[in-house]
Amino acid sequence: MTSLEGELLRAAVARGKQTTYVQIPTAAGKEGHDRLEFWRKLGQDQADRLNVQCQSLAIFTREDAFLAENVDAIRDAGLIYLSGGNPHYLSETLIDTPVWQAIVAAWESGTSLAGCSAGAMVFGKEIMGIRKSHSTPGLDLLPRIQTIPHYDRFLGWLPDRVAAA
Repeated sequence: MTSLEGELLRAAVARGKQTTYVQIPTAAGKEGHDRLEFWRKLGQDQADRLNVQCQSLAIFTREDAFLAENVDAIRDAGLIYLSGGNPHYLSETLIDTPVWQAIVAAWESGTSLAGCSAGAMVFGKEIMGIRKSHSTPGLDLLPRIQTIPHYDRFLGWLPDRVAAA
């Protein structure tokens, strides 16, 4: 994804944003230190390939999503990247918080926004119930989409649920 993320950063910089790659690993917040370190390192390695600064924000609880330093770190980022993990936890943690408001404001003013797996699933109005039997609220940035991550695997694991969605 280096070339795509590089283009996203260049586009954001052209709109006046910084060359900062802000990684938000909230979705992995309950998965333990090893998974958080995995995402932090993945983001740092990608930022190194892109030759830009990486900032991984420790937003693991709703309280963290109210901290002014996290809001400030988002404001002029070139690329904000939401990691994989648990999409329901990610949405519950960010919905109606100053951090989510800052992400939306940054995106509306030119920051590029991306997500992987759970990080992509939360952008819609609903998060499809793949592991759960029902949908849960998403962050409603792109209300008309539902993302099926790893569709090739989920179709084999849960064909009825994926096909129904």
